[in-house]
Amino acid sequence: MDFHNQSLNLFESFERFQDKLEADNLLKLQQSEPSSRYYVEASLNGKREWTEWAYDDHELDLLKQDAKDCGYSYIVEEVKQ
Repeated sequence: MDFHNQSLNLFESFERFQDKLEADNLLKLQQSEPSSRYYVEASLNGKREWTEWAYDDHELDLLKQDAKDCGYSYIVEEVKQ
């Protein structure tokens, strides 16, 4: 009988916790702003050397700097999600 009572107590505890989450709106997904990503294409003398995706401004800056350091020209296209 102890196992049965323990199981009931655990289940009731879980239900209380779930009710609290629902009351605090923690079970709902937050609205997020649509984010951008960037497609970077680097080329040298008209020949494409590499392409890469950047998912934030920091990654974009790093890719642009890599292209500059190698002497490549580059094109950046912003892609809305």
